[in-house]
Amino acid sequence: MDPVTATPLSTWRFPGTLRTYQAEVLERLAPGGAGPLHIVAPPGSGKTLLGLLLAAREGHRTLVLSPTVTIRQQWVRTAGALAPQAAAVSHDPARIGDLTALTYQLLSVTGDGSPFDDLARSVWVEELTASGRMEADAATWLAELAIDNPGRYRSGIRTRSRRLRSHFARRRPADLARVLHPNALALIDRLVAAGVRTVVLDECHHLLDHWAIVVAYLAGRIRESGVEPLLIGLTATLPSPDDETEFENYSQLLGEVDYEVPTPAVVKEGHLAPYRDHVMFTEPTPAEAGFIRRHEALLHEMITRVLSTPDAVSYLEHQLQPAEDSDGEGTPLTRLDRAFSADFPLTRSCAVVLREVAPQHPLVAAIPPVLLERCTTDDLLTVLSRFAQVRLLSDPAAARQWEYVRRSLADFGYSLTDRGIRRGRNPVESTLAFSAAKDHAAVEILRRELDGDDGDRVRAVVVTDFVEHGNNRGLSGDAPAGALRTFDLLAVDDATAALRPVLLTSGHLRVRADDAVDLARALAELIGEHVEVAAGIGPVRDLEVRGVGSGRLVGAVSELIRRGDVRLLVGTRGLLGEGWDCPAVNTLIDLTTVATSSGTQQLRGRTLRLDPDWPEKVAHNWSVVCLIPSDVDLDDSSEPARLRRRHSHLWGLSADGDGRIVSGLGHALPTAVAEAWERVLDKDTSTSIGDLDALLREQWPTRSSTRSEWRIGERYEPREREVVAVRRAPRAPLLRTAQAAGAGAVGSFVAGTAGVGGLVGVLIASGVDVAPLLWAALALGGGAAAAAVSSLRMLARLLRDRRRPAGIYRAAAIAVARTLHDAGRIGPVDDAMIVARPDDADSTRIRIELGGSAHDARVIADAVEELFAPVRTPRFLLRIDAAGLPRLRLLERLADRLSPGRTLLAAPRLIARRRGDAERFREHWQALIGTCTLHELTGVQGLALLRIARSADDRLDAAEPRARVWG
Repeated sequence: MDPVTATPLSTWRFPGTLRTYQAEVLERLAPGGAGPLHIVAPPGSGKTLLGLLLAAREGHRTLVLSPTVTIRQQWVRTAGALAPQAAAVSHDPARIGDLTALTYQLLSVTGDGSPFDDLARSVWVEELTASGRMEADAATWLAELAIDNPGRYRSGIRTRSRRLRSHFARRRPADLARVLHPNALALIDRLVAAGVRTVVLDECHHLLDHWAIVVAYLAGRIRESGVEPLLIGLTATLPSPDDETEFENYSQLLGEVDYEVPTPAVVKEGHLAPYRDHVMFTEPTPAEAGFIRRHEALLHEMITRVLSTPDAVSYLEHQLQPAEDSDGEGTPLTRLDRAFSADFPLTRSCAVVLREVAPQHPLVAAIPPVLLERCTTDDLLTVLSRFAQVRLLSDPAAARQWEYVRRSLADFGYSLTDRGIRRGRNPVESTLAFSAAKDHAAVEILRRELDGDDGDRVRAVVVTDFVEHGNNRGLSGDAPAGALRTFDLLAVDDATAALRPVLLTSGHLRVRADDAVDLARALAELIGEHVEVAAGIGPVRDLEVRGVGSGRLVGAVSELIRRGDVRLLVGTRGLLGEGWDCPAVNTLIDLTTVATSSGTQQLRGRTLRLDPDWPEKVAHNWSVVCLIPSDVDLDDSSEPARLRRRHSHLWGLSADGDGRIVSGLGHALPTAVAEAWERVLDKDTSTSIGDLDALLREQWPTRSSTRSEWRIGERYEPREREVVAVRRAPRAPLLRTAQAAGAGAVGSFVAGTAGVGGLVGVLIASGVDVAPLLWAALALGGGAAAAAVSSLRMLARLLRDRRRPAGIYRAAAIAVARTLHDAGRIGPVDDAMIVARPDDADSTRIRIELGGSAHDARVIADAVEELFAPVRTPRFLLRIDAAGLPRLRLLERLADRLSPGRTLLAAPRLIARRRGDAERFREHWQALIGTCTLHELTGVQGLALLRIARSADDRLDAAEPRARVWG
């Protein structure tokens, strides 16, 4: 058999029934395609079978690489059920089968350090040789440099290593071979010679650094044999893009994700436990709150002192009143318009800061009140950063003031450089992230869970970032944040102590003193080693076990949880993250600062395994958020941003109880709570953090109702849609039908009167005798009839629009989609894939759902969001409030007289780049909704229109303008 053309896997068959999403993957990803296949699927979704079927339809000999022996054996067992002969499957590197399953570790690199260091050293030698040295001399010189000047040597290695890390997958196999073990090279040679063309990479998010080098070398060697390899990457979680270099290396090997199996699909088919995400809001402890208030006062005082100086006020004046061009001096209002047009965010911040530091300044009165929002900490920092760059850094005479600002900001956790102000982990962020209030929140959560209908089934895990955090934020007397502090509180609370909590980290095994003897005996039976209770005083005791690794201890504690001997585990994400498997756990309390896709999904995955001892299991996953109270002016976005980012990666049941499956905060916060949360963040003192918690408790569903809401086993449509949520703005509707009707009626009356009067005049001129009074009566009657017809037509439109308010928003989205298609930005548009409907709980909230391909739906959603977002600096504005009127300037003016104000929307950027596309957008709008006019923002008139547009109410839903819907 020719190893290059052989297709031994083509006879493999799966006799069972595929799950819905497995069948869709095989249908959507055609065989024989160019490039790798990259699939993301949660644990329990059948990735192993799916990977084998993808490989089998290619037919070629296959290598499967997995991170552990346990996972490797799972591949061997599943492959054996598909293969016609058992001998076709091998896990022996000395015997290459039709499918060979190995671990990544078998193809390892040399040494304990980074493999890139060895490559960097080789590159350095090549550079020296290219400059004229002999290769041996270059190697000798580098060896001497490493001894004589190790700092300079390490610096050179790091520089070259960074360069190599960014593009190693494109290097020649011969270069990569230098850092591989000879045994690995020999094994790869055998694999290539045996005709392996398909490589399945299980848990492929591990393909960072050395394992990625091995795969890159293997793929390169297969290409050198004259065929193109097929890499199939399977993972439950993508690596974090926070490390840009590692993520780029990963992406070079596997490319973009070709298919993602959503967790809800696996839940609906009964292979993962149904779940619900919850949030508890808390506020800092009194000591922490006092620290934050002092921090707020000092930071505000420092910044306002700097920005109150004459030089700073002069800078604000210059920013708000830029110099005029050669056309003339202009008025203060037109110069202000020009400033907003040039840089809206900075100018708005300058405006509110000027009101803060010089409230009596004449310019403050000229600024539209709608733009004078509350002056936030971000506004102060934005203006201070720009002022320091423009006025202080560029002026040698201001060097001392620059240094004063730089040092002062450093005390608050900010770094001022020539690039602006960079935020580090400032003391307030650390105080909130590791607040002791979160430990008390964990106690409260467990109390509520125990009071629920399934309280006796609760098996909970509390996960923290650290065993102990090294920074107590300057709060003397406070225990360092981390797992130890959290456990100490849980161990003494009456309710949580009854759960027999255990603290398990890489260096600690701690229990309550009252439970120590019993749990030590139970652990000793499970691990077969003596467990000693360490001497101590107080409510907790350490258990000591010698010669037992953390893996065995984790397994033993997991078994205690399964048996119910332990119902609460406290640990760190390093120990209880990926790889920990305890199906009995059904409650997660996440006290970490993790917000990445991989970290978030790994933690949530700990509770979703099916529990054989509780077939009706429902998982609860809790996030705890510490907010600065609304009566404290200091702003902090770190905790809200982390919550948003964390939930943006997740799917779940809508918290509004409507059965939808959504991503984003919508599956953790009901709409009413999300709106109240926004009020707290906006410093609206009418809403407190306690109010948020009370609202959440009112709408907390039971586990059994959550299970019913998932509708497990029912048919579902595996499709995803983008959602844009908008609010109907009473003061600026998309159609001001009543006013347009009035203007249209007046216009029709005038036209009808003139028309009938003119016709009668023609009759009189032709000899017909008509009395003057009759002539006037006929003319007025004609005008009245015309006005009535116009009014009835507009009244019909008004009734239709009020009966179906979402229809206009759907038509607007269709106009956007058709224009984007005409412009070549997206593919063909199916209007049926665009749906708009009012929210069941709040009819003023309209959800616009956009289906179709993921790329096209995202592009349309981005443009629709821009269309209804607050106007900033658009190129074109669309006036759309006079729909139904003929396009006559006189009637537009008359409508404005009857109802002052205009409805102006910004043309989305993808549409506004070319005037022809903007005109096409106007045409689509007019055909679908009604009369509109397009205005390009040039000159004084354009600036005046921009001012009007910016004064309008925001149409986007403040709580959550964007989301995704599945199913």
